[in-house]
Amino acid sequence: MKSSSNSISIYRFSINLFFILFLSVPTLGFSQFVFEPKTGKSTLLSEKTTILENIIYKTNEKGNSMALDIYTPKDTSTEKLPVVIYVYGGGWVKGDKTIRSETYIEDMFLKLVEKKYAVIAINYTLLDKDIHFPLPLQDTKDAVRWVRKNAEKYNFDTNNIGFFGTSSGAHLSMLAAYTRDNEFIGSPELSNYSAKVNYVVDNYGPADLNTLLHTRIGKVPVYFIGLIFSDKIVTLRENLIDGISGYDIKKDKRKIIQNFKTLSPVSYVDTAVPTLIVHGDKDKVVPLQQSKKLSRKLKKANVQNSLIIVKDGIHGFGTTDKTYIHQIDDEMVDFIVSQKKAN
Repeated sequence: MKSSSNSISIYRFSINLFFILFLSVPTLGFSQFVFEPKTGKSTLLSEKTTILENIIYKTNEKGNSMALDIYTPKDTSTEKLPVVIYVYGGGWVKGDKTIRSETYIEDMFLKLVEKKYAVIAINYTLLDKDIHFPLPLQDTKDAVRWVRKNAEKYNFDTNNIGFFGTSSGAHLSMLAAYTRDNEFIGSPELSNYSAKVNYVVDNYGPADLNTLLHTRIGKVPVYFIGLIFSDKIVTLRENLIDGISGYDIKKDKRKIIQNFKTLSPVSYVDTAVPTLIVHGDKDKVVPLQQSKKLSRKLKKANVQNSLIIVKDGIHGFGTTDKTYIHQIDDEMVDFIVSQKKAN
């Protein structure tokens, strides 16, 4: 029975981390092979929206400035604009707030602005061997606080703020939305403002880090994975865990498991907000099971949520038919509009 269990662990571990390997980046000691943007910066957004770029919303603990871009309707109005904060993905270690052309993210932005929303794309602190959580989470929550602090200046509707995140950005969005105001405090200048939001749109985000990175797996399965497949897979796992937590899995396994519990959205379902989950059934980077588990736990906690499973959808939906993914965009926009509260 023990041997069978180890065989299953080895299989799941190797398949999962083989695909995560292709998301790794130089800052964690590897090269990135896929998921680099294939298109340039969106020109449609420049044509059809008003954009304010590179507004500094905070300085992080390392002394680095964090910036955001604001997309609003071109036609001016006195009506306050509900806000959607977009948090990009990149394994917590790579990427930026740039919106690329001919992507479903661009389509989402356009549709939201057409509905008279302000859409804000943020940068956040990226992890490396010396920078770990909770810095990116503090930044994500501080973006909401900045919106409230500057609501009058930019005509924001502070009663209607939500998150839209992809991959690791969805993970940050859920954590920021589900945790309490007095948790993960960031900038002192923004700490007097609330980080509460009304909802989250989660696109293929990790919900349980311990399961995703197999922190509970024993030494024997890890040894055989390195022996049969590649030591690179084992080293990648160690580097990802260290990058997120700041701990060495070989020495601090218990600390890592506890740390990852505090950094997993499934740990906060009792204080969660309405959540729309969108995930592909062919995702090998963040398995669909992550979102299924989250949805089950949210339902058990009586939190409004829906799970849209994208047929044949890989991580990032890069191979999904445009007509199909634009229909999914419509469903996400409809969900956001449905969460709007009257003032």
